[in-house]
Amino acid sequence: MTASIVSRGADALISPGRRNIAIAEIVLFSIIHLTQIPLRYMQEWRYWHHNKRQSHGRCYFYSWWSMVGILAQVRIAGSAIMLSTSEPNKSMLIAESAMQNAGLSPLLFEVSLVLLACGQSGKFGPGKSSYPKPLRFALHGFRFPIVIAIVLAIVGGIVEISALGEAGSVLLIVTFAFVCGLVVWLAVNSRSTLPVEGHRGVLLVLLALPFLLIRIVYFLLLEYGPPKFNPVTGGVGTLAAMGLLMEIFVVILLLTARAVAMPIWSANLKQNIEACDADAEGL
Repeated sequence: MTASIVSRGADALISPGRRNIAIAEIVLFSIIHLTQIPLRYMQEWRYWHHNKRQSHGRCYFYSWWSMVGILAQVRIAGSAIMLSTSEPNKSMLIAESAMQNAGLSPLLFEVSLVLLACGQSGKFGPGKSSYPKPLRFALHGFRFPIVIAIVLAIVGGIVEISALGEAGSVLLIVTFAFVCGLVVWLAVNSRSTLPVEGHRGVLLVLLALPFLLIRIVYFLLLEYGPPKFNPVTGGVGTLAAMGLLMEIFVVILLLTARAVAMPIWSANLKQNIEACDADAEGL
């Protein structure tokens, strides 16, 4: 995938429109990153579902390196590469294209993590979830084929082995279909097992899936579509509509879903945490 994009973008100048998109990406994802850090920090500090000892440093680490944070940093870095020169060489094109494609992984990982957070809605402390163990395993497990699919697609493009890219694309489609089915099943069946906040979070994740589908279609069109889908020299409108805007919509919905499932404004939050701490001390 990456090699085909590079070959189609070789010896081409980056258009002013593409540079404007890069500037917009830096601005928007900087805002997203700076917004999600304090929100995620407060959620980590107030709920803390990890087995490690709670500390401010760990809360800050988890907030900075959240999946949304990683996506934002990848997008900022890729756009910075795009703005660094108007005549990029092959190495720069490969790096920018790889970052563009790899950005799907944090988005799909965040779907998994937000759904797991919905299962922990209303619960405090490590290891507590309303989901049965097989469901938690499924929500954790679909991240692995996502990583394999993205890596196959990128590596297949770099080494110019089409079979690897095709295998990665097929695996990505199959895994995303599984994720969609899983989220639909959760949306239908979790009403009776999750708190209201958790179920609303699942519904928000479900609402994000159509936008994520468009982003995945764009990912596939980068490889198999016409030259207008080239992220470097292709149509600016296509990149903005199917790439940037879809990612922004998905990120906003996932951040909202996590905020709904793990509210930091809950009136009973302090009492619940104190009760959880008392139970832990009693053990």
